[in-house]
Amino acid sequence: MPARPSSARLIAAFLLAVVALPAAGQQPQRPAQPQPAPQFTIKNEGEVTLQELYVARGGQGARNWGADRFGAEVVPPGESFRVRLPPGFGCSADIRIVFEDGEEEVRERVDICRTREVAFARALPAPPPERELAVENASPRPIERLYVSGTEESEWGEDRLGSDTLAPGDSVTVRVPDQGCSYDIRAVFDTGGAEERRRVDLCTLSRLVIAPGWTTADDLAAPVPREEHRAQQEPRGVAPASPGTVGITNRSDRVVFELYTFPDGAGDEGPDRLGAQVLRPGGSVRVPSARPPACATTVRVVYDNGEEETRSGMDFCRLAEVVVAPGWTTSPPFAAARIVNAGTLPIILLHADPPGAPPGPDRLGEAVIGVGQSFSLAPPQDGVCSYDLTAVFRDRRRVRVAGADLCADTEIRIAP
Repeated sequence: MPARPSSARLIAAFLLAVVALPAAGQQPQRPAQPQPAPQFTIKNEGEVTLQELYVARGGQGARNWGADRFGAEVVPPGESFRVRLPPGFGCSADIRIVFEDGEEEVRERVDICRTREVAFARALPAPPPERELAVENASPRPIERLYVSGTEESEWGEDRLGSDTLAPGDSVTVRVPDQGCSYDIRAVFDTGGAEERRRVDLCTLSRLVIAPGWTTADDLAAPVPREEHRAQQEPRGVAPASPGTVGITNRSDRVVFELYTFPDGAGDEGPDRLGAQVLRPGGSVRVPSARPPACATTVRVVYDNGEEETRSGMDFCRLAEVVVAPGWTTSPPFAAARIVNAGTLPIILLHADPPGAPPGPDRLGEAVIGVGQSFSLAPPQDGVCSYDLTAVFRDRRRVRVAGADLCADTEIRIAP
């Protein structure tokens, strides 16, 4: 009878069997798979083209945006762009978009593993407010170009008539950007001649009539009298000063029948500034000033006997007055001072009176001197330079400057 194995041998054999068997439920391990490259879509749901795209790992502090991922492409409104990132980039991304107008938008820590589409929706900026001005051509010639620009602008801007011509008797409504109240207006006729009016208040004027003499008329919304009223419409006395104009005063002993002011060297002298008027001795009119850099201006007068006098090189950017008198073509220009509003409100009245005298007539007429603006004021009396100035601001505060020299070519700053 064979011998029975001992208990010790049985236990040892059992342990060997257990060690040799794999652990229950244990699966063999697979090699690690590479992480797929993350992808997502940029969609333009706005009205402005997406110009550039930059993507950086999210939450990295100082970002390394890298290159523009659009490359040579852009994403117009309504279109999309697929973004492919390198393997191992991760799920968190900072996204920076540069729009066509230069504005930027940054989205931080976008989970591009869950958010497969990132939309940007930027609306176009609202158009600037506009002003409307009805313009009637009551002149005898067609207007080929019409310019309306803010007084502070250095260029005339676009022709408001476009490809159209404004025939005599016709009207047109033009729209201009809202740039406050003060505008300069320039009409160019079919002959190439031009007429200008400075500092027109479009806050109070909605209809402009371009007719002979409109550049100096008091009422721009009413037609200027025609030839049959010429004798009744002669300017008498000193014309009220107004910003953007130069006064022409006749201190000769002859009647001025025609008056022309135009840039030095211009091929066209432009229209007769008197229109349906004549300028008798002692009379005065105001004509448009000039804009830098074309300040040098020629003045030509034709007397009733047909004789002419001309003077060139007159600085119509700075002059306040031109006096037509014996020897005026060679004498120094008429002197004036520039009154500067250094206050915080417009000056609505300005008096210039002999020293010690009470305030007399307002020298501004219908004009005002805006904050920071200047006004050329010539001596009201021939040969007298010293005057007491009284400025009245819009809040009715008065400021008096005693003994101001209006013959000096200098600035007089007035503030409360």
